[in-house]
Amino acid sequence: MLLSDAIEELCIATRANGRSPRTVQAYREKLGYLLDFLGDVVIEGISIHDLRRYIAHQMDRQTRWADHPLHSEIEGALSPFTIAGRIRALKRLFNWLQEEGILEHNPAKRIKTPQPKRREPKGISQSDFVALLATTEGDSTFELRDRALILFLGDTGCRVGGLCGLRVQDLHLDMGLATVTEKRDKTRLVPFTEPTAAALRAWLKVRPEDKGPWVFVGLAHHSKGALSSSGVLHMLRRRAKQAGVTGPVNPHAFRHAFARHFLLDGGDLGTLSELMGHEDVGITKQYYAIFTIKELQAKHREHSLIAQIFGGDEDGD
Repeated sequence: MLLSDAIEELCIATRANGRSPRTVQAYREKLGYLLDFLGDVVIEGISIHDLRRYIAHQMDRQTRWADHPLHSEIEGALSPFTIAGRIRALKRLFNWLQEEGILEHNPAKRIKTPQPKRREPKGISQSDFVALLATTEGDSTFELRDRALILFLGDTGCRVGGLCGLRVQDLHLDMGLATVTEKRDKTRLVPFTEPTAAALRAWLKVRPEDKGPWVFVGLAHHSKGALSSSGVLHMLRRRAKQAGVTGPVNPHAFRHAFARHFLLDGGDLGTLSELMGHEDVGITKQYYAIFTIKELQAKHREHSLIAQIFGGDEDGD
């Protein structure tokens, strides 16, 4: 059996076992990277050495992710959570092939799935966000652009690549929706609220029309088109210095804050995963469902059965 056929058979079996089309597509996509690396080889010829070479190749791309300030926005870089998901899919494929009797020996049996380290939250704080936004309250072209950009980042949780590639025709202001194109040219709709729509309308009225179709463009004389991801980072750092903000303000800090606020406010992981554009809800859980002990205590007091029966302790004392 060819590797492509084995992947398709796993997808069919997964769907037949009652798993969702989204889960099936996640398997197909993650295993597609293994297929690209090894080629459409006969599965009986795949060795543990072949799988280790593939995983080492993925790990090399993770190094580029870790060394870049915008992390996964660098071309070709992979987060540790993405790599772990691909390895889980790989192991699932070969475990299933052995369970079905298609393979006698499982080359992935001794492959270990890495457990990415869960770090403390690094999203922009609400107070820092407000302070940053306060520096854009004027009517200059720079202030109108930066205000719309900051609100769009905070309101949609989109990746900086999606923001930089956003075109005027991608905005549906009356509907509160935008079409963003992000990693691997994936296109999705992101919602935003009326304050963001109002800021976008104000910016579009003064946006230079000679910069191309992009929503967020560079305003320096030498700039010829869309604002780059590094340009966004420099702008945010400049605003942070002006506001006296010392916490994280890189574009991913907005995405992280968007996700964590959604969860802390009672949102569910499945919906958040859709809003974030993740192919696997496990990525959302591992990367964003990280809370400080004080946040966990607050959520516990809010939802505890005992607290609801006895009225709880609002001060936590």
